[in-house]
Amino acid sequence: MGWMTRTMRTLTGLTGALFLMLFSLNILRILLRYFWGVAWLWEPDFSRLLFIWIVFIGGTVLYAGKGHLVVDFFITRMKPHVQKRMHFIMDLVMLIFLGLLVYKGIEVTRIRMRIPFDTWDLPTGYAYMAVPICGAIMIIVTLVRTAEYLFERREG
Repeated sequence: MGWMTRTMRTLTGLTGALFLMLFSLNILRILLRYFWGVAWLWEPDFSRLLFIWIVFIGGTVLYAGKGHLVVDFFITRMKPHVQKRMHFIMDLVMLIFLGLLVYKGIEVTRIRMRIPFDTWDLPTGYAYMAVPICGAIMIIVTLVRTAEYLFERREG
């Protein structure tokens, strides 16, 4: 099993664990509030932090496994060698997009490091760090795909 597969399995497990934590926390919050009248003021902030990380890590795993939504109506009607070239071009365009995502994600994270959550003295930047980190992982995935395409093309 390659390092990429191990990394994606780890990220999949992490996403599942974070989702289970978020789900359990919200169920517990509902039970505490409606049956015992106890409200946790910190819980909405923690839920937001978890949600942002779940979305970005989950999106990264889907992107790596090509499980994201793809509109390939025209590509499937092309010849196989043209399809490969189109996928290569799409990966190059994706690299540009992901580069911008990382750049702007760092910018947002730096700004949000000065803004604390509502109920804790913790910067909201820790939640938004998910953007550049997961964007960088997706860049690595795209570069590996591109290298595989180029290596396959030289052999064939």
